[in-house]
Amino acid sequence: MCLFVDDSSAVRAYHASILEEDGHQVEFADNGYEGLEKFCAADYDVVLVDINMPRMHGYDMVRAIRSNERGQKVGIVVVSTEADSKDMVEGYKAGADLYMVKPVKPEELKRVCIMFSRTKGEGNDTGEGA
Repeated sequence: MCLFVDDSSAVRAYHASILEEDGHQVEFADNGYEGLEKFCAADYDVVLVDINMPRMHGYDMVRAIRSNERGQKVGIVVVSTEADSKDMVEGYKAGADLYMVKPVKPEELKRVCIMFSRTKGEGNDTGEGA
């Protein structure tokens, strides 16, 4: 299961269409605080998080997830418009496994969710799941 955290409803809808079409179960949050609450309440294979959000910055959310025992096992991917190398370094320092710059190609997004999937064989026709 994927958790996508982004303050843009258009971005959330776009990524939902890509991932759900591929058979992934996706939940959403529109800010870092809500994303952290959802993370604490459910098990996710991957958390995809934007950086510039209200209520809690994406880097702070990544740090908070990584400080949790369950947060050591989840894949965290930053998906941001911030393309400068200093932003990428900050994302990795916060604890992200990957840093992707928007717009993300649909096939790349699907591969990332499959890569962090814990349970293979659920979710789509290729034998790979989210």
